[in-house]
Amino acid sequence: MKGVLMIVSGPSGVGKDTVLNRWFERDPNVKRVVSCTTRQPREGEVNGVDYHFLSPADFEGMVLDDQFLEHKNVHGNYYGTPLKQVEEMLAAGIVAILKIDVQGALTVMEKRPETTSVFLLPPSWEELERRLTSRGTEDAEALAKRLKNAKDELATAPKYQHQVVNDDIDKAVDELARIAEEARK
Repeated sequence: MKGVLMIVSGPSGVGKDTVLNRWFERDPNVKRVVSCTTRQPREGEVNGVDYHFLSPADFEGMVLDDQFLEHKNVHGNYYGTPLKQVEEMLAAGIVAILKIDVQGALTVMEKRPETTSVFLLPPSWEELERRLTSRGTEDAEALAKRLKNAKDELATAPKYQHQVVNDDIDKAVDELARIAEEARK
């Protein structure tokens, strides 16, 4: 079976993790590519599961050895998609999911035009605001920044091959699975 490299992007609060985790539960041939980062692990994060936590020197060495499909510096920490893991997953016939931001997605789409790109949309702006507010994880300033970033990110949705509205988790997963199946052909 042919492997598929699939980008899934969307604004904060749209439900990317929820939808992807449901898809991973349903299909063992769909897996997330684990990104590398130089930031410190947050409470509960596991090395090799949530991220590959690297020292800045190790990360820079991987950059010099051209071991990333894409990489960037965000707020003083590096993030990158390990090329070897992507290649291994594709060779094994896996649907390799890159849950990355718009910047990284555009880089991958340019480097790998065969990549299937999906932008996850909220059912409405009001629902996205409700989801972000109800999480209660940010103060008013951080929430305002997330909402501004969400508007900017939503404007990039037409650059993706597919847009999937997350108004029902199972429906969104079904749509992602259909898109991945089509990409296998």
